[in-house]
Amino acid sequence: MSKTFAPEEIAKARFKRLTYVRFGGVVVAMVGAAIAADKVALPHWLGLLLIVIGLFDVLVFPRMLVRRWKKG
Repeated sequence: MSKTFAPEEIAKARFKRLTYVRFGGVVVAMVGAAIAADKVALPHWLGLLLIVIGLFDVLVFPRMLVRRWKKG
């Protein structure tokens, strides 16, 4: 049997998911910044890559999720 969810429950779950995605992106970008600033002994290119991935998670990916939710 499939459970029917109220629109308010769906909205709350989606808001949480967007918040977690953005927060994770900020954490990834901060780790990348620490690596790029030589605070962590890892390759500089890895820090730059993590910054780019983190920015994608903060700026682009949430918009992609919202667009997908509006379609389906």
